[in-house]
Amino acid sequence: MSTRESVWLRGERPHRDRRLTREQIVGVTIGILDAEGREALSMRRVASGLGVSPGALYWYVTTKDHLMELALDAVLGEVLEGLQGAPGVPDWRSALSRIAGGSRAMFLRHPWVLADLATQPNLGPNALALADAGLEILADAGFADEDLDAALAAINDHVAGAVVAENAWRSVAARMGADGDDWTEQAGDYLKEIEERHPRLAARMAASGKIDIDQECARRFEFGLACLLDGLESRLP
Repeated sequence: MSTRESVWLRGERPHRDRRLTREQIVGVTIGILDAEGREALSMRRVASGLGVSPGALYWYVTTKDHLMELALDAVLGEVLEGLQGAPGVPDWRSALSRIAGGSRAMFLRHPWVLADLATQPNLGPNALALADAGLEILADAGFADEDLDAALAAINDHVAGAVVAENAWRSVAARMGADGDDWTEQAGDYLKEIEERHPRLAARMAASGKIDIDQECARRFEFGLACLLDGLESRLP
């Protein structure tokens, strides 16, 4: 999608149907995306969920991409709400940790968001406000110019990468839970080869079977974030 086609450049049209508001449209859209993913989303599906004809919906949004833009900005607003409702933080590291933790939680609540971030222009008010909040924290800490941009990108990249890894781990664990005994029997000889060739790796793989995924994913996220913040702090002037 080019930015010329963005819903944010189109502007919100005045209400024509009293039954419809942008908030209602976005709410139904997010519900479909959370439950079934982007593949299930269509203008007709959203109109049906709102109890109106597709023609009534087209007055407010003209494409599925517009629905995605609106939904993406709405869930980014969840991160902002978490910042506004929390007490003040004592330093820039704590402030960035709050943004990172809130973003991770939002990504986990809405699994479709990560893929959508790569295809949407992110010009909505919540996206802009969230980016500006991160830049303000980093600027106050002492980052400037290109380093300011790179520091914020590093935080965002860590969050996105950690969530991708967490979702993958959960997916594998779910499949293993369904047919774990069969898989272990089939892979028995190969696992023995791994233990012989890579004993340290085999030991860690064996230990992972006893891990609480929720707790370990949170711990790894915080560990990586702390390492990243340490590195950023070392680069301050």
